[in-house]
Amino acid sequence: MGMLKTKKQELAIFLIIVGVAAFFRLYQLDTLRISSATVGILTVIGLYFLVKELFEWRLAAIASFLTATSFWHVNFSRMESAAIIIPFTLVYSFYLLGKGLKKASLPYFFVAGIFGGLGFYTNSLCVAPIITIFLFLNYWWYLKKDFSHDKYEYAKTKLLQGFVVFAFTIFIVALPLGIYFWQHQEELLARIPNSLTINNVVKTLGMFNFTGDWNPAHNTTGSTEFLGWLKHSQETTPSPMLPWPIGVFFAVGFINEFIHWLKRKHGHFSTAHTLLFAWFFVTLIPGFLSATAPDALLTIGALPVVMIFTARGIWWFFNKLSSWYGMRDTHSKHEAHAITALVMIIFLFSVGFMEYWRYFK
Repeated sequence: MGMLKTKKQELAIFLIIVGVAAFFRLYQLDTLRISSATVGILTVIGLYFLVKELFEWRLAAIASFLTATSFWHVNFSRMESAAIIIPFTLVYSFYLLGKGLKKASLPYFFVAGIFGGLGFYTNSLCVAPIITIFLFLNYWWYLKKDFSHDKYEYAKTKLLQGFVVFAFTIFIVALPLGIYFWQHQEELLARIPNSLTINNVVKTLGMFNFTGDWNPAHNTTGSTEFLGWLKHSQETTPSPMLPWPIGVFFAVGFINEFIHWLKRKHGHFSTAHTLLFAWFFVTLIPGFLSATAPDALLTIGALPVVMIFTARGIWWFFNKLSSWYGMRDTHSKHEAHAITALVMIIFLFSVGFMEYWRYFK
């Protein structure tokens, strides 16, 4: 009975998140732009299933809600920009890869390869295969450490088969683009950013919490001071890509997960965490190379994983809050969880309102 109630709660929350994502992307939208908005909504849905596959449904709900209301993602979802395809293809490709690895099923690798191949038709996704290489190497290491010899040989064979199917599918899907650029090499070279400097790296890493994209089509302006919005600042400095509460939780989640990853509790790096950190840093490479850094468009591939780290930070904080509240003699454990859940919901909807105001007002 309890399991059924949980499933109903999960479904209700999932439908609310999809509804919120649809509202943020379709409200007052010019129907010439419906395709990019639909891709944005599907990305929110895909992120939910990816995070649920990696962790659990409550973390999936937090990460997908943050994406549903994120100014950064909403803005590109409502623009006629191919950039919105980048997080879409990454989310579904990694979700299907995860399913393929768990079930040792080649059809998952095949469909993941289709999404991966489609991603090559956007400027910033050519670096994505690097993430897959890290993922497969880490998973191979995990198999070698945790499996007996017989199971390891079987799992290794399945992994290699899956990798071949995945890579070959990407090659076939991306082949027409490859032929085009082979015939127009000067256009390919013109599309490759080549301004790698320490300054660009610092600017790109600082775009989440300090100074965001300077392009007015990609960002809003505002104070970079902590709680500057309470002071009614009239500064025209670009806002961080994340509102300050989300930026704080992103930093907390990133640091906690990085420490967890380095501990290698089972004698090897966590495959899920290797995916997250490879995804984060690799998708920032176009930003590191850009003369216009920080560039929200070129780095939009990092947005889903940024929201995953933020969800982990929120989850960690509210777990600590629940433990602290539950330790008091006058409160039961159930009451502590209920109060903490209510506070979290209020917090998330407050952030959603901030992002609504930022975009629409």
